[in-house]
Amino acid sequence: MSDAASAIPPLSRHAAARGYRGRGPEDRLIERTTLPQVLAGVPAHGGPALTWYEAERRVLHFDAAALLRQVRALAHWFARGHGITRGDRVIVLSANSPEAFATHLALMSLGAVTVPVSNTESPRVLQLIADKVTPRLVVTGREVSAELVAARPGGMVALPALPLAADGDAGFEWPARDVMPDDPAVILFTSGTTSAPKGVCLSHYNLLVNAEGLSRIHDLARRRVHMCVLPLFHANAFGFSMVASLYAGSHVVLSAGLPGAAVWDILRAERVDVISLVPEIIRVLSRMPVPRDTLPDLKYVTSAAAPLPKTVAREFVDRTGIPIHQGYGLSECVNFAATLPWDVPDADLERSMGHWAVPSIGPALFGCDIGIRRADGSPAGAEEEGEIVVTGHTLMRGYWDAGDATEAALGEGALRTGDLGFFALVGGERYIFVTGRKKEIVIRYGENLSPLAIEAELEALRAVGRFAVTGFPNEAAGEEIGLYLVVPRTPDNERKVLDAVKACSVRYRPRVVLFGADPIPATPTGKVKRAVLAQRFQAYARRNFGSEPVVGT
Repeated sequence: MSDAASAIPPLSRHAAARGYRGRGPEDRLIERTTLPQVLAGVPAHGGPALTWYEAERRVLHFDAAALLRQVRALAHWFARGHGITRGDRVIVLSANSPEAFATHLALMSLGAVTVPVSNTESPRVLQLIADKVTPRLVVTGREVSAELVAARPGGMVALPALPLAADGDAGFEWPARDVMPDDPAVILFTSGTTSAPKGVCLSHYNLLVNAEGLSRIHDLARRRVHMCVLPLFHANAFGFSMVASLYAGSHVVLSAGLPGAAVWDILRAERVDVISLVPEIIRVLSRMPVPRDTLPDLKYVTSAAAPLPKTVAREFVDRTGIPIHQGYGLSECVNFAATLPWDVPDADLERSMGHWAVPSIGPALFGCDIGIRRADGSPAGAEEEGEIVVTGHTLMRGYWDAGDATEAALGEGALRTGDLGFFALVGGERYIFVTGRKKEIVIRYGENLSPLAIEAELEALRAVGRFAVTGFPNEAAGEEIGLYLVVPRTPDNERKVLDAVKACSVRYRPRVVLFGADPIPATPTGKVKRAVLAQRFQAYARRNFGSEPVVGT
């Protein structure tokens, strides 16, 4: 094994507080505790497993046995062709594709650690990630930005297109037998409160306990067809759409983003039971609705990755008649820690989504628990706001190569999320509600972005004058990115600023640029008061933005 174990905190550090860790197998909650065990149990002759759509066109389809052969062939390509073995890290840069889907499974089947990274990530952040995980290999799939390819010339290997022929190596033992439940399986990078992203290290056991919880709360044994339009480098699609679907034997209908109004035809043709979305996509679909009776198989949509505004939920349900089940989670606990269950009674669903100021995220999943804590650390009472904390078997092993950050996040045996919320009883069960957050993270279209990371992308603006970045509420995106500069709005300054902003990767690009004379609100120590700064962008709360920034004063 490589140096993987040395980069994350010892498992024994939080053993007492986190249940099974440091104890024997009898304390584990599930029987299949590694991805190789799950793959070994895939039936030789199974039903549909993966269907790939490009826009509205069905391009590729694998049943369970065929998908298994593709994963094995890719595992062989990695092991025999590139020497990948247990513990090696491999960065995977790709938009959604059948190759990316099978690659993540192939790497984990070998005991290697897959590191999904956005295909539109900035070269600076990619380099930070590479420096952190020291990958054995960087592979590219579909739609990787030219910036990224140019940033690592000769340092990337293109994934082979599927379908692949059988590898023909009878001596290739697969899936690996030496993988342990606590071995790292994936490192998901997430923006924190610093300009450098943190790598959330999840074990095989973490992933599969969450998969069991999702199987139960969505009744995946019967609701077997799941459509995935969210990116696989995101915790929701990785943990829910891919791992939980494999675990439950579901059929995944995969596309690279929302295929416009054609999504309704795909849902109908593939008889999809559940589709996982973010609030912005739900808002878009409200503008192109179809009657629910034309989609007899669709049970509900799940909303995740960002808070679901009550107005967006109500508009969608009123126009389509399709229920929404909101969920909540973080990469640090795989993805979903809570969501509305498949069998919630209609009256409880209506109450949980409309009675309070914010829709509910439902009860905690199997394998984890959610508490609400007051500022002094004591448990909050019903409908009393406090910080949301998560405990249980889905908590990450730690941040990769960041022991201090891990200790800060998990040192008390619970994940302090920084989100605010409360619980209330719905149908006699404890339902959780998210009301806000303590962190400064900008959640734009469901993706977490650090203001400091965005400011690092705009470093060239230091030559123009003082500036700061903040997130501000926006109906279309949940939050948008605002840039404020304490400089006069002259033609020359505007040109320099827009040049720097347009040079930013799209995912980090501010959508509103404000020039002003008022100072940037800050504490005596110079820390930017971003919530105060966000108030200067209130006029843009209802505006839809393209890729080009809007300039104002």
